Amino acid sequence: MKKETLLFESELIKFESRTISLSDNEQVQISVNENDTNRIFISDFSCGSILNISLKENSKLQLSFLAKHNFDKSEINVNLEKDACFAAYFADFSEDKEKLKVTINLNGEGSNAVWHLASLSANRDNKEFNVNINHFASQTSALSDNYGVCKDQSKVVFSGCSAIQKGSHKSHTRQNSKIMVFDENCDAIARPLLKIDEKDIEASHGAVVGRIPEDHLFYLTSRGLDESEAKRLITYGYLKPITRGFFDESVREEIVKLIERRM
Repeated sequence: MKKETLLFESELIKFESRTISLSDNEQVQISVNENDTNRIFISDFSCGSILNISLKENSKLQLSFLAKHNFDKSEINVNLEKDACFAAYFADFSEDKEKLKVTINLNGEGSNAVWHLASLSANRDNKEFNVNINHFASQTSALSDNYGVCKDQSKVVFSGCSAIQKGSHKSHTRQNSKIMVFDENCDAIARPLLKIDEKDIEASHGAVVGRIPEDHLFYLTSRGLDESEAKRLITYGYLKPITRGFFDESVREEIVKLIERRM
């Protein structure tokens, strides 16, 4: 699989960067021209909003989302042509009921996509993330990485299908879904799915839903922290890696503050 760092760190000086926000029920089209490299920060995502993205041949796009408000029934649709590269970082600290559907289509040979999600669900939040990646061409690669923290009486669901279609030989796909559960009344579900219609490919998935590690809590509380402080530190370690997709230091600091507030 192609290395993200080569795509989105070594070439930062060439980036065209911009910030946009989506209003309720708004549809936005983003197109990245052939051979261009763009970085876009979505400062807000709203209910019923639809983001359609088109990446032309050999183009690159890094998309970073900071979700603080309700974005229920929203969609992200991405289409990649030959050798196009897409990386998305979705930091979710919204409240209430949320449902997001993501569809990424690797239409061109050698195209590559990575999806990173970090979500914190608390109180009575009810969140569902459905991430689908379709390989329609040969030598394509994709990674779907989803991390969640579920506490109080909240619910979070990670689902989606990674499909390698006929003719997509020498393609690679991987799903990771991990949810850390803090309280007995939480409801956490991980449902990864692979659909393979081609030989000579690599496909895998991993799904883990489990309680906060007792040995981690014991280690921290034995060194003078109370349980709530220990849980907050563990949550930082679990969700904070999403900040690597946000290059504005003030946004990174805001993410840390949001983790603390929601804990």
